[in-house]
Amino acid sequence: MAIQTLIDGATSLTIDKQVPTSMSISRGQKLRTQSRSISIYKFVVGLNPGLTYDTATTRELLNNYDVQGKITEETVKLSNVTGSSWITDYLGELTGANQALTYVGGHSGNTFTINVSDVTGGATTVVVKSGDFIQAANARYPYQATATVLKGSGSTVSIPVHRDIIETNTGANVLYGNNVTFKVKMIDQPPYSVTPGRYVEWGGDMQLMENLT
Repeated sequence: MAIQTLIDGATSLTIDKQVPTSMSISRGQKLRTQSRSISIYKFVVGLNPGLTYDTATTRELLNNYDVQGKITEETVKLSNVTGSSWITDYLGELTGANQALTYVGGHSGNTFTINVSDVTGGATTVVVKSGDFIQAANARYPYQATATVLKGSGSTVSIPVHRDIIETNTGANVLYGNNVTFKVKMIDQPPYSVTPGRYVEWGGDMQLMENLT
């Protein structure tokens, strides 16, 4: 769990889910853009400069960090530490009990069909706000809503998300906000050194990338 521990103590976190896009300008000054990929989460983690080397906890962490390397996948959350949960906070209006009553009815392209037939509340209850994180239970990949969606009067709602849905999890419960997880690997593993003051000094930021299978 080296990656999660380092995220929990991070001094900064950059989130990048932009779609890789190529651009060209013709002789007639027409701008052309094209994308042949899907959005993938990438993170840049500013590492804690306050770690003291001469503690068993730090040495164990650094050993795990070295052993894990760029090969081992880890499941992480962005909201483990009190005070940082706002990064993935759920902004909709469903209570925890009502969230547990929603499940995936199907999907097409970049849109989830979510069953809300057992959810209490009026038609104007906000199921998700634009930007809310959602994920099917036991699924690998999280998504972010691209529109605010109300419960309405039907048994299902359609939630458009920021990328095409990668896997099928029909019937799975829906996770929201701080409950979503990311499957990542390190793509840049900075070295570390030990100063005379016994502090760990990092040689740069740790970079992570979502691991698609």
